[in-house]
Amino acid sequence: MASIPATRDVVRAVWTNSAPDYAAVHDAEDAAAVLTGLLRAALKMLTYRRLAGTPSAISLVSGDADEYARYPAAGPRTADTAVLLSHAIAATAEAAAQHAELTGSEPPLRALRIVVRSSGAQSVVHRLDLDPESPGGASWYGPYDPELFAEVATGFALLVTHLVANVFDDDDGRETFEESLEWID
Repeated sequence: MASIPATRDVVRAVWTNSAPDYAAVHDAEDAAAVLTGLLRAALKMLTYRRLAGTPSAISLVSGDADEYARYPAAGPRTADTAVLLSHAIAATAEAAAQHAELTGSEPPLRALRIVVRSSGAQSVVHRLDLDPESPGGASWYGPYDPELFAEVATGFALLVTHLVANVFDDDDGRETFEESLEWID
């Protein structure tokens, strides 16, 4: 039996102009594992790019569906999912910054919880309120549908690929996609 795809492999597939292969994902538990890997990779890239604590910058660099159109894996719904995830991360960055200001601790951005609610042919991506005690991650609720999951996961992968592929803060422009990809597990 094939194992669920690694986050790095999914991002590489989007980058090399193909659709990620989610054939090994068979249920909601596998779906949650894949989405959690992609969410954590997005947060890791934002931290690496020094954008994690800047909600407006997160929205600016990843909140436009047109940015994802360059990837053949993108479609209107997958690009919209990437934008939804970007806005959820930006909203969490704001809440994390406020929490850090109140407590004098590091912003708990990695505690972000995303819930994907599935109901037949539709899905909705929700950000839960920030819980600093949470390990973070993504959950799939509702019936598991392979096509719907592939659409949502591809949206998450588009966001991560975009963050890996683009040079933002504190980089002189010589960094390659492969060097940035090393930051992804």
